[in-house]
Amino acid sequence: MAEVRAIHERVIELATLGDAAWFENNPDRRIRIRNAVAMEFNEDIGSPPPGMLVRTLVLEAQAGVRLRQPVAILASVAIDELGDEALFTLFMQVAPPDAKNVLKKLRDAKVSGAPKPASSR
Repeated sequence: MAEVRAIHERVIELATLGDAAWFENNPDRRIRIRNAVAMEFNEDIGSPPPGMLVRTLVLEAQAGVRLRQPVAILASVAIDELGDEALFTLFMQVAPPDAKNVLKKLRDAKVSGAPKPASSR
């Protein structure tokens, strides 16, 4: 059991590092969508319906502070073409109330750090 827990923690760490690098390389973006990483969520998110894939929305609420949300999307959707506005709308549609409350609290709080350009939400 400890070995599985260590693997799970390492998977989350790698996904987090990848997200951090992506936001560093895309400073004008506040949200991204990517393929979900196996075991990156604490609960079993199950399998998507036929014709769909599980993706992960990663929303940077403040510099270095991110929320991740799994979402099932049609396999035919070109995720690289989705902009921040569409992704934020999708995030707000699929995020549970607790995640929306955390987002509001993070946005209301003042965290020190270099602000990002206000290009979108």
